[in-house]
Amino acid sequence: MITDKLLVEAPDSFQRAIPIAAPVSGKCASLSTLSDPLFAKGAWGPGFAIQTSESKARAPFEGTILAVDPLNYAITLKSTFGLKCIVKFGEQTNGLLGEKFQCEVKQGDKIKKGSLLFSVNSAWLKQQGVANICIMSVLNAQALKGLLPTQQKYVDGMQDSLFTLFL
Repeated sequence: MITDKLLVEAPDSFQRAIPIAAPVSGKCASLSTLSDPLFAKGAWGPGFAIQTSESKARAPFEGTILAVDPLNYAITLKSTFGLKCIVKFGEQTNGLLGEKFQCEVKQGDKIKKGSLLFSVNSAWLKQQGVANICIMSVLNAQALKGLLPTQQKYVDGMQDSLFTLFL
C-alpha cells in the first residue's frame, strides 16, 4: 500500500531530501482523520490535511499545473523534480458545483513556489457544512523512498515544511 511510504524518521540512505512547503497555515492532521474514505485510506497516495482558517492555497513548489478540477475544489501539480500531488480544499465538495471556488491558474501554467493557486469563500463553505481543511496528497509516491511528516502541530503556510520527500 502506498501509505507505507510515510516515515517516522529519515531513511538510512537516500540521494536527496526535499522539503515541501505547506500550501496554507493551520493545524496538521493525518489523512486518516478525514471522513472522505478515498483520502483517509490513502487511495490518492500519502499526504496530510491542514485545518485552516485561510481561504487561499499557494503552490508548495515550483512546477506546472497538470489539472484543475473546480467541481472538486482541487488542483493537480507537478514539480520541477517530478513530484505529482493534489491540493484540495474541503471534503464532499462535489455537490457544490465549484461555487465560490476562484481558480487563479489553468492547466499547463508554470508556477513558482508561493504562487496563488485558488481561493475559496471559507465562510460560505462552512455554511454548506464543509470544514476548512486543505488536503495535500502525493500521487506518485511509489517513486519515492518515503515522506517524513512535519513534527509541528501547526504550520505557517509557505514558511514551514508540511513534509520532506526522500529520493
